[in-house]
Amino acid sequence: MPRPHDVPTGDDERATEPRTAGSLPASDIVSVVARVDAASPFVEIATSGGSATTWLADVAAHVGAGVDPLSPWREALRQQQQRANAVTVPTHVPAAFVLQWWCEVVATPIAYAAELGPWVLVPEPAGLGFELAPALHPIRIVVAPERTSLWLERSEATRARAARTAYDTLVADLVASYAPEVRMGSRQRWGVVDDMWRAAVRRGAGAAGKTVGPEPVRTSCCFIFVLPGMHECASCPRGGPR
Repeated sequence: MPRPHDVPTGDDERATEPRTAGSLPASDIVSVVARVDAASPFVEIATSGGSATTWLADVAAHVGAGVDPLSPWREALRQQQQRANAVTVPTHVPAAFVLQWWCEVVATPIAYAAELGPWVLVPEPAGLGFELAPALHPIRIVVAPERTSLWLERSEATRARAARTAYDTLVADLVASYAPEVRMGSRQRWGVVDDMWRAAVRRGAGAAGKTVGPEPVRTSCCFIFVLPGMHECASCPRGGPR
């Protein structure tokens, strides 16, 4: 299965480096991740990775070295879309899908934890990973307790700000340099970041039994309408289904 650039995962180093001082114990992190997993309808959230896991720290290392680490994922998805639809798929279509999925990997555990309880869950880059399904979307998210911090914050507003800050910090560097071969403006690029966060918060709130209201119009576009037989989604900034 295609995956981002393979590099050593550094499992031994990940296991020995300490978490943030003041964090709740690893057993509490395991319990919170289990709550998030039970509430997430689309993807498994686990606490241990394996040979198929791509860690954010490895992706970040490639970004820092000037390498485009998600290029293999985008190209594999493009080839898959072309085979399935018997058309030439523009590069911006898989680029939009992959960026959305990348942001969802980061947003889901953090946003769900903040909505399901009074928890601020902050994985380190070496403590957050993902695995891909044969259809090349994330099927499993890994939150390693030994490389994750968790604390209680009773103020909903403060908790929401802390969670969003953790998310932004984890995605920012990759998003800033993402897909250099694709024409993607800052409104689309950073719109994906905001849209995926709002979507994760909305799903987490719904799982917690809160009223979420109608789905808001997005800033970014997934370009799914480019594929044969597809049309704009209800929240599309282009105006929804036609």
